[in-house]
Amino acid sequence: MCYISFLMLTANQVNAQNGFADINREADIYTIYNMEVDETSRNVATARDRALRKGQRESLMRLFRRMILTTDMDRLPEFSDLDVQDYVNGFEINNERRSSVRYIASLVVHFNRDKINDVLSNNQIPYAETLGRAVSVLPVFEEGGTLRLWEKDNLWREAWQNYDMTNNLVPVDTPAPTLKNRFYISALQAKNDDQRSIASFIEKSALNELIIAVANLRKSASGDKISLDIHLKQNSLVEEAYYEPKTLSVTLPAYDETGKSNLEALYMAGVDAASGWVDDLWKMQVLVNYGISSKIAVRGDLEKINDWVIMQRQLEKVNLVKKVDLKSLNIETVDLEIEFSGEAEQLVLSLAQQGVRLSQNEETENWEIGLTNVATSGRFN
Repeated sequence: MCYISFLMLTANQVNAQNGFADINREADIYTIYNMEVDETSRNVATARDRALRKGQRESLMRLFRRMILTTDMDRLPEFSDLDVQDYVNGFEINNERRSSVRYIASLVVHFNRDKINDVLSNNQIPYAETLGRAVSVLPVFEEGGTLRLWEKDNLWREAWQNYDMTNNLVPVDTPAPTLKNRFYISALQAKNDDQRSIASFIEKSALNELIIAVANLRKSASGDKISLDIHLKQNSLVEEAYYEPKTLSVTLPAYDETGKSNLEALYMAGVDAASGWVDDLWKMQVLVNYGISSKIAVRGDLEKINDWVIMQRQLEKVNLVKKVDLKSLNIETVDLEIEFSGEAEQLVLSLAQQGVRLSQNEETENWEIGLTNVATSGRFN
């Protein structure tokens, strides 16, 4: 028996899973967090080099998964290790551990926005740079005629709770099994698409929208493979926010190379595929071909003396905005010309995510801009 001990390099390194709840996710859209690496080689130096190269490559693929539609992933070109490094602005290492032959760490990888944009534009792949509003997922598990939702042994719900959503375009929340939640909706009501119960749950829980994710476990006749069939249904109190239900399926070998059950890995693969679909719903609203730009003239009313300062700061955070020209400014109004990529509707949606209201007057057809209570409350400071 060979015993290998791993030593922490520094006492102040923290788990990469923690500490990212308050990051400015819009500003950090070109940063991938919590990329775990674990490599073994003939010596630790070789293992470290291999781990860092692999971690940067996998982070690049994770960034593309965040920004483009799942169906467009196969349109990406092949990348050499030098290509990957050329797209990286820098990286940080957390939780670094090593032995004489093994290297383990968690990486934070920062990418160069211009170079990422160039490769996507050159390959005519539309992409999204606007983060979505949070959605909630109710994971219902069905097996042998038995339904589970709030029960402790619902491993499908546990997988959703344990999945790291930091790198997703849309934040996903899984409601807790509280008495109130159990009262408002059951597994059977969720599975049967009981719209009365679903609408009540959305309203009482003050949710943006709710995804019902019903998963069925299947085993192959030979017993060497396991599959998870996932039926996804979007629910919202806003009629316009509706998409056709989606059915996904993921399959893995029943056991890993050590003979251990792959059931937990199957659930996590299911969450990965389902959360990718949730991201794609949002991307379809905000995908932009960045080779095209437009300009609009806007006027805003300023209620407070520092409203323009706040508005300017929030405009800078929106990646669709290419340039803002200040035409005039006084204590009551501001006149701007905004150059942006994509369609006007996408700009409206992206600005709303930063607490900036942009609308077109129905009578005059002039564009008007202002701040919402979210922005003026200092939430985005």
